[in-house]
Amino acid sequence: MQNTGFWNISFLAAINSYTDIVRDNNTGQIMLRRESAEETYPVMRALTQIRHQNLMTVYDAIIVNGKCVSLCEFINGTTIEGCVERFGTYSESGAKDILCQICDGLTQMHRNGIIHRDIKPSNVMIENNGNVKIIDYDISRTVKQDQPKDTRILGTAGYASPEQFGFSQTNAKADIYACGVLLNYLLTGKLPNEQLYGGYLAEIICECTQMDESKRFDSAEELKMVLLGKKRNKHKARRALPGYRGGVPLMVFTTIILLIWGFLVYSFGTFLAKNAVEHPDLFWGQLVICADVFLFWSFLPYFFFGDAFTLSNIINRKNPQNGLFVMRTLGVLSIVIGFVLLIITLNISVS
Repeated sequence: MQNTGFWNISFLAAINSYTDIVRDNNTGQIMLRRESAEETYPVMRALTQIRHQNLMTVYDAIIVNGKCVSLCEFINGTTIEGCVERFGTYSESGAKDILCQICDGLTQMHRNGIIHRDIKPSNVMIENNGNVKIIDYDISRTVKQDQPKDTRILGTAGYASPEQFGFSQTNAKADIYACGVLLNYLLTGKLPNEQLYGGYLAEIICECTQMDESKRFDSAEELKMVLLGKKRNKHKARRALPGYRGGVPLMVFTTIILLIWGFLVYSFGTFLAKNAVEHPDLFWGQLVICADVFLFWSFLPYFFFGDAFTLSNIINRKNPQNGLFVMRTLGVLSIVIGFVLLIITLNISVS
């Protein structure tokens, strides 16, 4: 990579084909000169306005010959990948400290509308003084509200969220997903689907890596708060009743089902009231059957759809991403059983 001459710098050494170590001839400061795709220019320019102790500083960025060329902070330290390979995995307290600092850096990026999209062990450095810095913004992007999905499918296998593979537009929760994978790596040296950490932090890892982004932590700030052991609001909108966590069509369908449920309650109530007078000997048996069915329909589906992920995590400790499939399977099973019981009840009632 040749010096462009746009900055008063001197070449010192090449790290790779797109990164050089340079010196500012005016101040003597050591920096990195990096080349990346032209598409990264808007993000790199935006990053020049951000200064945070947990983010690699971008001093300047320009377009040269169809490439984005940037001057970045030179960091004395080692990547997390290098630390784990050399010294082994981290304790829970050490892993939490690193991830909390990553959360601080991500919070600053997200507040400025930037998503990193490539949080992984080789893109996080630990300085010699212990400070943690996020590096490498080559596939970072800004949030575009009118864009249904990402225009480029990018990310590192194992750390990239499902959204990054073209299913929808990535947002800050893509970085939350990667944080969960990274936390597991810090504790085990492996991806969650290879070996899920068995301590209490497993719940945090599983929530970060939910396939459905709406079930992940809402922000890097919330993730840090939970890592520090602080309580969060248990009655947030994302904990809404099953059927009201999706879009309008699902909510309309759920409302219709609830209206039908209410009508059935009224019909069975009327039927039982009439039977109490005409057939008192059958009343109590039919009451018990009806009560069983409606208790089943009222509570069991909620547990299956709303809270069964804890059970599915136990079943799928080695592959927590299968949990969503297990949860839905249990929920569908509950509905099938409910229909069978309803038909049986109707037959008994008619007879």
